[in-house]
Amino acid sequence: MAALHLLGVGLIQSTAMAVMFMLPVLARREFNANKLETLVVTAAPTILFSLSIFWNDYFSRRSMLRYLLVYWAIGCLPMALVAFAHSFWQLLVPHLIASIGGAGFHPAAGGLLRSLYPERVRGRMYSILWGGSMVVSAVMGYAIGEWLNRDPQAFRVYLPLIAALQLAGVLVFIWVSHLSGHAGDRVIRTSDERGRIRRLIEPVAHMSQILKADPIFARYEAAYMTYGVGWMICYALLPLLVTDKLNLPYDKVAESTHVAYLCAIVVMLYPAGLLMDRLGAVRSTGLSFALLTIYPIGYMLARNDHDLLISSVLYGMAHAGASVGWMLGPVSLAPSPDKVPQYVAIHATLVGIRGKIFQGLGVLLYAIFGRFEVPLALAAAAYAWSAIQMWQLHRKIKAVGK
Repeated sequence: MAALHLLGVGLIQSTAMAVMFMLPVLARREFNANKLETLVVTAAPTILFSLSIFWNDYFSRRSMLRYLLVYWAIGCLPMALVAFAHSFWQLLVPHLIASIGGAGFHPAAGGLLRSLYPERVRGRMYSILWGGSMVVSAVMGYAIGEWLNRDPQAFRVYLPLIAALQLAGVLVFIWVSHLSGHAGDRVIRTSDERGRIRRLIEPVAHMSQILKADPIFARYEAAYMTYGVGWMICYALLPLLVTDKLNLPYDKVAESTHVAYLCAIVVMLYPAGLLMDRLGAVRSTGLSFALLTIYPIGYMLARNDHDLLISSVLYGMAHAGASVGWMLGPVSLAPSPDKVPQYVAIHATLVGIRGKIFQGLGVLLYAIFGRFEVPLALAAAAYAWSAIQMWQLHRKIKAVGK
């Protein structure tokens, strides 16, 4: 079962990561995107995570089969249309649609994860799943970088192929859900006669209610929000750093950033999962946040692709705990299995909220000062403060005996 689960995650998420990482660089190089346009392409997937709570509402009303096919049609298929793009807007519109759909993956993935694996091994299993997925993404990212370096129009071939692979991954996920009984055990709410406006605002109201009723989860999200300041700034600046400052070709961009990061995080994911099983999501994630203060400083000092590679390796090693905690925190803090998709959706939604604010802030500070050092220093400070917040939360949990 785990092997099929890994295959499904690899075909869906690994391919998406490889495509989305290179897309802002592609937009800047082949479609002459300016700084603002590059930011929009970079930020769209994370900002539109804010729609996850609405996807969760839809998830609660549909079978796994129907839900995942709709997810593929909106979140994966539009990227194939970029193969026919000849202007920036023809790239941007399908990308925005796919980003809207991409927010739909997490409720289904979180629910399936908790259904398949008991808590005592969930951290290790998630690290294996996520690590395997990242290996696939690293290989694909390297291949895409090499292919684009030889033929800048290669995206016209690989994007439709990837959409087909993602459909295969969706079918594997549907198969796993049926084999595990997860699809059959789900209680699917039927539609009612409530007004459309009420249906639209209800997921937001539920999110607010849960955060007020569960202060532990709310403080966990507050620490992740602070961590997100650092992550979003660095994420938004990277396409500009590799083009404006370092002027790297496609293959060097892939090798010194995406591939190096993924190789490092894969090595550290299982130890991070083991540590999370021993120490819990809160304490181990706090340690990861503290270590992450290092890599924005590496970006500041980078003068070539070798310096950037070292920074990316440090980033991957430090980020392993935060990556595992990203999913396992909401999964473990949810009070019951049926609440897991909603907790994961809330977490993903808040990613979108911080993405709206802080990716733009990073690029704005770069535009104002003309230097990367100012926003990157802010990113490092945010990581340090998020670690403190997470350790304070651990002391609170220990004090109340949870």
